Amino acid sequence: MLFFTFVKRSALLSTALRRSVTRLGVEPITKRNAIFTDILDLRHTTMSSATSIYFNSIRSFSTTKVKLHEEKAHDHARLWVIEKATSALLVGLIPCGLLIPNKLFDSILAILITAHTFWGMEAVMVEYVRVLLFGPLIPKIAIGFVYFMTVLMLGGLFYLIFNDIGLCRAFWRIWRNMRKPKDNLKRR
Repeated sequence: MLFFTFVKRSALLSTALRRSVTRLGVEPITKRNAIFTDILDLRHTTMSSATSIYFNSIRSFSTTKVKLHEEKAHDHARLWVIEKATSALLVGLIPCGLLIPNKLFDSILAILITAHTFWGMEAVMVEYVRVLLFGPLIPKIAIGFVYFMTVLMLGGLFYLIFNDIGLCRAFWRIWRNMRKPKDNLKRR
């Protein structure tokens, strides 16, 4: 995108750009900021109605399917931040949930653990089960399997929370049962 922006602007500003670049090598650093503001001012003055057709055709050019269908692009950077925030929240919420077991912490933990697991399994399936290797059907089945496992996991965790002892209490019960055989061996 930056390349196309540079190409479309440098085509009209080639002489001004050439003069500015030669001045950059000759003039001291303190005057260079003025040169860049001159270039920006020149760009705004050259945007006339005759050149707007040219600029609009270049701006609308895109190779992505999302842009061609005029849908809103998926923001992967925002999703990455949400994934990292979820991981950071899990670091704090797991000890809180284990120290204060209740349905609120259990529900939040169930949602965050399920989301974290979903993003991990989806990344694995997208990365390793590719259309080029397996054809068009197998990757769709793999992503469907990820959705099915995610729904099954969230349903099972909510069942444990609302119809049984709860997520964190179940962890403590498993922990206690794992320690019992060792205690029995020590007593003998």
